[in-house]
Amino acid sequence: MSLEKNQVQSILEERPKRKQLENAVRHQNRLKLHSETQIENARSNPAFDELFAWIKSYLTDDKYQRFIQLLRFPVVSLEITQDIFTEYQRVFDGQNPFFNYEFSNPDLSQEFVDYLRNELNDKHFFKTIGFEQLKYSINSVLVVDIPTEQTGSTPNPYYYFVDVSNIIDIESDKNGTVHHIIFTINKDTIAVYDDESYKIYKTDGNQIVGDAVVDQVHGLGYCPASYFWDNNLNASNTIEKKSPITDVLSTLDRYLAFDTFKEYADLYGTFPIISAYEELCNFEGCQDGYIKNDYTVWENGIEVIKTNQVKCQACENRVEMGPGTFYEVPAPQSSEDPNLSDPVKITTPDTKSLEYVKNKINEYADKVRSVTIGTSASVLDNQSVNEKQVFGSFESRRNVLLIIASSLEKINKFANDTVARLKYGDQFLSSVVFYGDEFFLKSVNDLMEEYKNAKLNGEPDEEVDQIYRQILETKYKGNDDRIKRAWTLYNLNPEPHKTVNESKQLLTDGAMTSDEFVIKARFSNYIARFERENTNIIDFGRDLDFDKKIDNITEILKSYIIKTETNEA
Repeated sequence: MSLEKNQVQSILEERPKRKQLENAVRHQNRLKLHSETQIENARSNPAFDELFAWIKSYLTDDKYQRFIQLLRFPVVSLEITQDIFTEYQRVFDGQNPFFNYEFSNPDLSQEFVDYLRNELNDKHFFKTIGFEQLKYSINSVLVVDIPTEQTGSTPNPYYYFVDVSNIIDIESDKNGTVHHIIFTINKDTIAVYDDESYKIYKTDGNQIVGDAVVDQVHGLGYCPASYFWDNNLNASNTIEKKSPITDVLSTLDRYLAFDTFKEYADLYGTFPIISAYEELCNFEGCQDGYIKNDYTVWENGIEVIKTNQVKCQACENRVEMGPGTFYEVPAPQSSEDPNLSDPVKITTPDTKSLEYVKNKINEYADKVRSVTIGTSASVLDNQSVNEKQVFGSFESRRNVLLIIASSLEKINKFANDTVARLKYGDQFLSSVVFYGDEFFLKSVNDLMEEYKNAKLNGEPDEEVDQIYRQILETKYKGNDDRIKRAWTLYNLNPEPHKTVNESKQLLTDGAMTSDEFVIKARFSNYIARFERENTNIIDFGRDLDFDKKIDNITEILKSYIIKTETNEA
């Protein structure tokens, strides 16, 4: 149903979703505190006020001031969240992604793919701007829009994210399907998008001025807007979403606090407290830090002398005890006074306290990583863990990535489908947006060690081939041509898992032909000659089946053997 002007006006005045939207903004501010790199004006984020109020509630005033003094920006908790989001970015580099767009006219499929790639830069958009929403704008809404004026034979739709702080009102069902959204474009312009049309109004404060300056029917049958994330914070609230790090925000607060406490404790190691016998205060009239003053008053006609005490200025100005403090202890005043202190003493921090703080920091860090990525850093770094534990950690990480990928696939698909329907109407039939379910979770070094052990243990060539393929895809991730070249060379190389010396034994045993051995021994030279005389091995036979391409190149390499033998004769 299309929202009428009077309905929009009523919403502007009443703001029925104000509380939910404000909570969503507050939630995002807490996410930004730990995930957005800020150096200047960081404390403009209201979440810092909440953090500081919490810290102040259990510290004395002097310790709180030290905390504020030692807290530096960017905050240290970014070290953890950056690790988390680096892990999440693996979803964009799945080993088996699949994207497909089906139209009643097959020619439109490639045209649409070209539009997504060349005009919208679709994959880059979701890998960068989309990923930013995951980090600290989890409650944002994606809107698919169209230009007010059409320049070609079909519309040129585009999409963008609307931050929750700019949303005036949004209505959705329990499944999260948006029915309308009203948001601010600038200080005197609002957009009203629903399941029938795009409308834009001019405003003065919370009053609409005149009729809609844009009123365009889109014909989709649904509102061209969708929540970025599909995981609600609770079942009754579709506006506020649950970020992958929402559950550990309080732990991140504690991590930040304890790391700052550690900085304070470390200062005592660098600048210990030094104590010595105090010198008696030489300020006139000082006695135990106070000075007595006599004064005269008249009471019932009688002159009365009274005494008050004020703090000695010299004693009052002594520096508060802290790192590097020189502290004076009372000196023995007579031979009968006990001497319980060395004349000069250095007070170093308690090692048990320092160890406790360090352990708490590591405990918080491991908890955050375990909840958010499926394993703690200690499991991956600990050489003593068994194979079952390592496998379990990889499976946990994979399961987390599958959840992240699933939500990103949904919003990516919504954007693509809506663009296709706005551009081609009923000619668009369906789409598949699949980021993949196999991810690069192992480093090149780990895979190389696995490859080495597989060869030593005599694993089947098929298993060794699979590991080597993973090495190539991990090492050259994102560089498809480099992966293709390496895989082609791998398939051209006789016995690629063996050295030339190892291949000699195969030749002796009759497990390798002489031609194969010559190609193996002169492989680099033959490939260089082939590319000089033909073209690079990627472009050669590009349209051929891969096996046929390998057979053709191999025959040419064999011809070099014949020519070499003829020349030598």
